[in-house]
Amino acid sequence: MNDKLQINMLGGFSLQYRDKVIDYQKSRSHKLWLILEYLITFRDKDITQDELINLLWGDEFTENPANTLKTLLHRLRSMLNELEFAPSKEMVLYNHGVYAWNNNLECVIDTEQFMHFCELGDETDNPEEKITHYMRALEYYKGDFLPKSSLEPWVVSISTYYHSEYLRLVHICVALLKDAKRLYEVITLCQQAIAIDPYEESLHYELIRALLDTGAQQAALTHYEYVVDLFYSEFGINLSENLTTLYQEIIRTSNSVEVDLSIIRDKLQEEDDSPGAFYCEYALFKEIYHLECRSASRNGQSIYLCLISATDGNNHVLENLKQHNVAIDQLRNAIQYSLRRGDVFTRYSVSQYLILLPTISYENCEMVLKRIQRNFKLNNSHSKVTLTYKIQPLTPNM
Repeated sequence: MNDKLQINMLGGFSLQYRDKVIDYQKSRSHKLWLILEYLITFRDKDITQDELINLLWGDEFTENPANTLKTLLHRLRSMLNELEFAPSKEMVLYNHGVYAWNNNLECVIDTEQFMHFCELGDETDNPEEKITHYMRALEYYKGDFLPKSSLEPWVVSISTYYHSEYLRLVHICVALLKDAKRLYEVITLCQQAIAIDPYEESLHYELIRALLDTGAQQAALTHYEYVVDLFYSEFGINLSENLTTLYQEIIRTSNSVEVDLSIIRDKLQEEDDSPGAFYCEYALFKEIYHLECRSASRNGQSIYLCLISATDGNNHVLENLKQHNVAIDQLRNAIQYSLRRGDVFTRYSVSQYLILLPTISYENCEMVLKRIQRNFKLNNSHSKVTLTYKIQPLTPNM
């Protein structure tokens, strides 16, 4: 049985001794937890009463803050007694107006363990030893430093430091594991890291790359589509060229040779069962565009490229990101179900879609776009979005 006090600060804050645990469920008082977090974080120095008062209230007026602080510390000690680890007065020390965490107690603190294994990994040049030490460090990183207090100024810089160290270790481990051809471990590591930091695009790239290299094309494609939606909805931005290039590789790669044409036909039919027009990523849209242009050059048929934009009426994207995302999703539905099943469209930017309309006249092209506007308005009568469109005819020799 472990007779050391376990203190966790990464991904949440808790103290555990044997089967006793205290965390935020024990008390809803943020100030009480803030005192404990601060004392443990700065456990190598003495904290004055004035420093704690400033921590808790800053410039906010509080009547008799010294007494209020004493009340909070009394409650804190009562809570610490529940651990039955040591008398609370021995855990939080007080002497002549100065408070401190007792460093003589045997504690295992996740931040210290994280940095300990970071340093061990940094000190060795052996790739296998680096992987071992860094992976041990990563086990301690369950999430950002003191997330419940993430807005506290003193937490921000510390959290940023640990997070950057975490990403540094992940990227080093990914590179070392790739060199060792341990691709399935790369996949697992990237999945774990993405759960902690879903907006680190390079992690998504490495995951998709590893999935592709292990022959999991469908999983790579599914994750790519998830990332596209994630970055559009959260940030309204396109993915980097590295990821879009990787997407082109995904759709061109096949890991096996199929000799039964009927099986290939059935697979193609299974993948093409969605109603309405065909939506695809921009990289694939460009390939279809070039194919249609070649076809038109042979048979002389007309092709029209259409750009439809959703703005606030002044050619600006809606400032409210949530309203904008809802409108863009509704626009996609309006386009998909207003076009023929053989037509193709893609998302071009945060507020625009491109549509390819072959074998159609300019007048009919305008009718289609007006139908999209009308169908969008029918389902979004209260929307502040204005839809505008442009049409570019493509001559067969383009």
